[in-house]
Amino acid sequence: MAFTDFSYSALQDIVGDENITNDPVLCQAYSRVQWLPHGVMQRERCGLNMRPACVVMPGSTEEVQSIVKVANRYKFPFIPRGSGFTFHAFPTQGGTVILDPKRMNRIIELNEKDMYAVIEPYVAFAQIFAEAQRYGLYVPTPLAGSQVSCLANFAWHGAYGNSWITGIGAQNLLGFELVLPDGEVVRSGSMACPDAGNFWNDGPGPDLRGFLRGGMFGHAGGMGIVTKISCKLWQFAGPEVFPTEGNANMKFSSSLGDLWRWYMIKFPFKYPEEEEQELKKSAELFYEMGKAEIGEVATHLAQQFLLTYSSVTKQDLHDNMNNNVFPQSYCVVALAGKTSLEQLEYEEKVLKAIVKKVGGVFVEEDEPAYKVWIKRAANEWIRFGNAQRLARPSDNFSIGSSNVDSIDKIVYEILASNKVEKDALEEGIGKDFVQPLSIHGGWISPQEYGYWCLHTTDVFPEQDPEQCNQAIEIIGRVGKSQFQRKSAAEAIHMLGPAYDMFGPMLGDVHLYVKALKREFDPNNISNPGFATTPDVLSDEEYRKLMGGGGH
Repeated sequence: MAFTDFSYSALQDIVGDENITNDPVLCQAYSRVQWLPHGVMQRERCGLNMRPACVVMPGSTEEVQSIVKVANRYKFPFIPRGSGFTFHAFPTQGGTVILDPKRMNRIIELNEKDMYAVIEPYVAFAQIFAEAQRYGLYVPTPLAGSQVSCLANFAWHGAYGNSWITGIGAQNLLGFELVLPDGEVVRSGSMACPDAGNFWNDGPGPDLRGFLRGGMFGHAGGMGIVTKISCKLWQFAGPEVFPTEGNANMKFSSSLGDLWRWYMIKFPFKYPEEEEQELKKSAELFYEMGKAEIGEVATHLAQQFLLTYSSVTKQDLHDNMNNNVFPQSYCVVALAGKTSLEQLEYEEKVLKAIVKKVGGVFVEEDEPAYKVWIKRAANEWIRFGNAQRLARPSDNFSIGSSNVDSIDKIVYEILASNKVEKDALEEGIGKDFVQPLSIHGGWISPQEYGYWCLHTTDVFPEQDPEQCNQAIEIIGRVGKSQFQRKSAAEAIHMLGPAYDMFGPMLGDVHLYVKALKREFDPNNISNPGFATTPDVLSDEEYRKLMGGGGH
């Protein structure tokens, strides 16, 4: 594969001189990532192969098609990039072209009646959230923050503060337009039917969201470039303008009006000695709420999430830790009167009855935990205007463990993952903020009224190679333990080379993905290696990747 002056001239002809650059300084800005430990390590080793040959900014689906066809003609790789918040969005070989769609930033349609929006790649959650509020609607916003691309998040994975009702990104994806790696365009759902509207994700024919998203987390640009999506909007019980007070880090939202109420719930167990009982009771609470179909938010937050998301500054974080503001984990619930105040009051009565039934206790408004979380952070859980707080301990974080399963199985998974992390800490692996915040509890995020559940725990390495190596060791140990106990988390790891390593354990799904990659990306130029390489690994290569194991 090679990128030449002829290739550059061809791209210039498509987008114009002002929308393409090979300036090494500007291109270097596209060679770095901010999120995982891998990214910190890659910054340390940032070389020419990580710097793209050029960056091109298409302004339409037609321009994207033309760029992809040029890439196939001259056989150079390309990578579509959204907000750049993941480590799959930068080059790993020379001669790579980055497609930055920041010119494609329009809300094409916002349908108030059918509650959906059609958007281009660079529409941020903040942009669509603000527009939807004018119509009494809103969009679920990820913990990564309201500044990220809504399209990229929905097509990738997406987990939200109100996933209790919305589910993850796939459940909010109504249709998409995708430029395949060969330059052809495919549309899904009712978007595929001329003049049919953009409100439905099923039919005609098979549901193509599985093709777009692969095993779990999408194809990371390995199966083309999504140029627009149709996504759900949800009824909002708050005001037309999100209420805030203050500026910058000291900006807070204390109330969403009379039709919105927050609650913190704890259980009378000794923490952390009786953590297992607390987690199981939290699961019971969520199951009962799901049966009653009440609530806008229902989530369980361990100390790591409570401390980070409520910390206005680093000093604030340390003060809250030293003062033991959050002595245990808590369940956080929000009720919203979407139809009336009477609905809100009814749901409150039901919630109180459920909490009493499962042995929970409501946190009082004068308790430090309530003051810090509900007053400082609760409403941000809806729009995530201060997502940078997640990395407050060290300016960096990584997901230590994650899984999707039933709520009660997620409780087991958290306890099992925490044990691996505690054992590593006893060996001296993980110090300062690499691990200690993460060895108890986790984020339990029940989805769609508890129909299923997501969990994560985090680690917080300082931005230096040694701490990042420790974080990677912790994450690797957790992942290995998940496979050893046949955890459903196996599917979480299905991306890139993991298809080849883990596919034989999961119904040979890697062979299906490879077949699709060969069919639509015969030149292996659409983010090579994702979702997988076109050719099946040899037995020798497979054994090497698996550390000596065979099929």
